Order: sequence, then C-alpha cells, then structure tokens
Amino acid sequence: MNVSFQKTIDFISNWIELSEKEVELISSNLIVETFNKGDVILNQGQTSTTLKFVISGIYRVYQIKNGKEITSYFNYEHRNPLVASFTSLLKNEPSNEIIECITSGQLISIEYTKWVSFYKVSNALNTFGRLMAEQNYLLAIDRIESLQYKTATDRYNSFITLYPNLLNLIPMHYIASYLGITPESLSRIRKKL
Repeated sequence: MNVSFQKTIDFISNWIELSEKEVELISSNLIVETFNKGDVILNQGQTSTTLKFVISGIYRVYQIKNGKEITSYFNYEHRNPLVASFTSLLKNEPSNEIIECITSGQLISIEYTKWVSFYKVSNALNTFGRLMAEQNYLLAIDRIESLQYKTATDRYNSFITLYPNLLNLIPMHYIASYLGITPESLSRIRKKL
C-alpha cells in the first residue's frame, strides 16, 4: 500500500477498528495531492467537494473581509488533520473560506459523496464520521471560547500550546490574524513574554 494511504488508514484506525474490506474500500478511493507553498487548495466562491487528510505540510483556512485576511485555523498532521471548507462541503454551496498551503506538503483526497456512501455499508466508518464531527465541534467551541473569553496574551499562550511546532514555520502576521490582533500587538505580547 502507498505510504501516504497507510498514514490515512493509521489515522482512521486510531479511532476505530477497520476490517480488511474497509481498508480496501477506503484505499481504492484515495488520491494523493502534492502542494507547494502558496498553492491555493480552495478559493472563496468555489464549492468544496472533497475531504482531505493531511499527510505533510501546513495549511491555513481564512476569509477575506473588507480587504482584511482573517485566519480561522491551521491544519497540519498533529492537529486539525481534516482539510475542507466544512460549511461548503456539508451544504454543497460556495465557500466563504480560502484554504492555502503555507509549507509544501501532501494531502490525501477523497470525494465527499463517495466518503458518505461508506457510511451506508460500514458501521465502523459511520462511527468514525460521527467521531470526527464531534471532534470538529469541540475544536470550534474551543476557538469561539478563546476569542470571546481570553485575553490576547492568553490566546497567544494557547496558540503555543496547541501548535508548538508551528511557531517558527508560520509568518507572524498569520498568527496575529488567527489571534484576532494586529501584528504590532503580537510583537508587544512576545516581547513581554
């Protein structure tokens, strides 16, 4: 089996037990995609039709509002490894988000309609889908609570905890955007710490 496919199977197997038939079902529908730094994976206004799993690289999900980029979150292998504009994917409508590759990497892609069809033939994959939905819900709640209830300094400290390996790999203005502050404010916070 392709090494990238195996990483995807291993990720899924951390959540559920897969039969050989389920492994074959998944593997036969996966596609490896390679991206370079700066590649746009999904544009605002484009409809998301595939679910992607991070094999390597770092990806940023953001929107442009009034000419300003607002970073929602980052995807990488150890946190948020599922890449898609989920509102677009689930509602089958144009995305408000842009997904960009910020360090070169690979994603494993599967057509979402195909993925959902697995739920009808596999209780294990149906369970996996529910677990991923629950996990994404918890991540979204954490993000909302962070922006609503934490100070900028607390949000920065949380960022360091959540994304310890990314601090030196992501441009500071992306981090400031994620934290909901200006780059100047981020610079002041970093100097104090």
